[in-house]
Amino acid sequence: MASINHDAWTQERADAVKAAFYDYLDHVWVNSKEKGWIILGQNLYGAQERVIEEIFDALANGIHDIKILKSRQLGVSTIIRALMLFWAGVFDGLTGSLVFDTSQHLDEARHEMVNMLERLPEDFEFPREKSNNRYSLQIDNQSRINLSSAGVKESKSSGTLGRGSAVSLVHRSELCSYANVAGLEAFRASMARTNPNRLFVDESTARGFNIWHEIWTAALKDHHCRCIFVGWWAHPDQVIPRDDPDFEKYGIFPPSKDELIKIEAVKLQYGVIITPEQLAWIRREMDPTAEMEGDADVVFEGDALRKQEQPWTAEEAFQQTGSVFFQAETLTDQSNKFASNKFQTYAFTPGLEFTNMRAVKAGNMKSVELKVWEEPVEDSFYIVSADVAYGHDENNDRSAIQVLRCFSDGLDQVAEYAWPLINTRQFAWVIAALEGWYAGDKSQVFRIVEINGPGEATWNELQSLKRQIGTGYFGNQLAERGLQNIQRNVRNYMYTRSDSAHPGQSMMWKSTTQLKVAIMERLRDFASNNILRIRSLETIDEMRTVAREGDAINAQGTAKDDRVVSLAMGVRCWDERVRRQLLQLKRTREADTARRRLDIRDQVKMFNDNMITTFLGSKNAVRRGMLSQSRRQAWRGR
Repeated sequence: MASINHDAWTQERADAVKAAFYDYLDHVWVNSKEKGWIILGQNLYGAQERVIEEIFDALANGIHDIKILKSRQLGVSTIIRALMLFWAGVFDGLTGSLVFDTSQHLDEARHEMVNMLERLPEDFEFPREKSNNRYSLQIDNQSRINLSSAGVKESKSSGTLGRGSAVSLVHRSELCSYANVAGLEAFRASMARTNPNRLFVDESTARGFNIWHEIWTAALKDHHCRCIFVGWWAHPDQVIPRDDPDFEKYGIFPPSKDELIKIEAVKLQYGVIITPEQLAWIRREMDPTAEMEGDADVVFEGDALRKQEQPWTAEEAFQQTGSVFFQAETLTDQSNKFASNKFQTYAFTPGLEFTNMRAVKAGNMKSVELKVWEEPVEDSFYIVSADVAYGHDENNDRSAIQVLRCFSDGLDQVAEYAWPLINTRQFAWVIAALEGWYAGDKSQVFRIVEINGPGEATWNELQSLKRQIGTGYFGNQLAERGLQNIQRNVRNYMYTRSDSAHPGQSMMWKSTTQLKVAIMERLRDFASNNILRIRSLETIDEMRTVAREGDAINAQGTAKDDRVVSLAMGVRCWDERVRRQLLQLKRTREADTARRRLDIRDQVKMFNDNMITTFLGSKNAVRRGMLSQSRRQAWRGR
């Protein structure tokens, strides 16, 4: 095999290393499920070739972090293991780490890689196995590959994965099953940052909203990562030939509307044209017992579990296994009509006291705590709804605030705060600052805060802050900072039981399963008919993960719903308390827009009209005076 240089990655170098890898694959034997022992390079699937080409294209562009989202049974894990061995063999002294979801899969991978090395032809120049055991494989060029199992359950050893090892070569397989989230974070810290030959490959099927969904979603926004999707259509054997009896059952019907949309999406996104034989195969996978009933069209629609195993596109891969709560059409409509990437971004520096807190422009998107779509509008009505981290749900680790501008016929999201690294006291200061900003001199602000768990500490700090302001504790500092109006025109939400004939009242909001269902149902109602206008794409993305399972409505897996719940609380406050007042005032969106619509030309015209009217009025008064005087003189002359 040709020698490999260690220069910086260029297109020429990537092409040379790729050619060497294909040469290596032509000497690698694997035991395949369908054909037994085969030479891997002479039996590559389309999915495997797509992965190879994408990885080396990424390297040519200086990208060393690869994420692969895949369908099942495409041979992706096998080709990545072969790549890991190749990398360790051509770059002397590398330390690598292969991580698997279970011990069984770890053992299978180790045996496969040992077989790859042992079956290389004797005359093929490549380093050989020096030693191996259950937890490592060392080859005679001083490269070593460590093997470990992440585990599918949290354990007392969470956080130890990868500690003590600095690695330049990584393959993490089936991250969808990892439960050791703390271990993954520790592992990330052990990965090389500047080694020019570093290579990190994560690959997994989807299996719902889990840690892999979080990793994939983050990677899509990171220009240091290359995201690769390979769907069921990338396997050459996943077809039903026309002479197969099943083709008459699954292949003769023209594509349905939904199938046409998917076929077009695959063509546009991945450059693959779906054949009738492939369409027949996926139909059988989705609905193996499909039967024609009368003249009705046959619909080959699989359930969520089948779709996530064999997705058409990356967007289809992550499926909800529970009952979908927010309809996809509603969320798409909200995204198209109201969501916007035009916003101001801020971060907070809390300090030791409330008056020390500063809001500064966020340095980058990772430091954004607050997004503002619309700054305060005087003489308006606002709701500030806040859900403290771990308040309504022990799995939600971000504190979230929604600021909603209210009308009698709807409410608009104007600002959103979401951040995990803030304590309950400082979170109260952020709430108070937003209330003061949006209250201004003439506006009214209504507050609703989740007081479950840590939320009570935040509520107590808000009450303490109110007393401090009332007693003048901060002196002139509030006026100097323009925060003197923080408590003016702020109203607290009062919870009342809807089934009580003489309901008592309690301060703020405390979630229960029953109450969460109630506010989420109302949120769904108002989002579906555009009474609520959502501007945050992050909130809409969270809504996609929410499902109903039994009596509960929650985000699935490791997905979060902090933004969604704080939004639902705000909707509850508007629907139950604020809306009645606005109905009496007839403060609709249209009326408010008309009231504020006057541009400078209208104002000048009104001024001129007023001046003319005043002028004419004064002239008429003079004329009347003169007429009255002449009449009096005429009377005297009689």
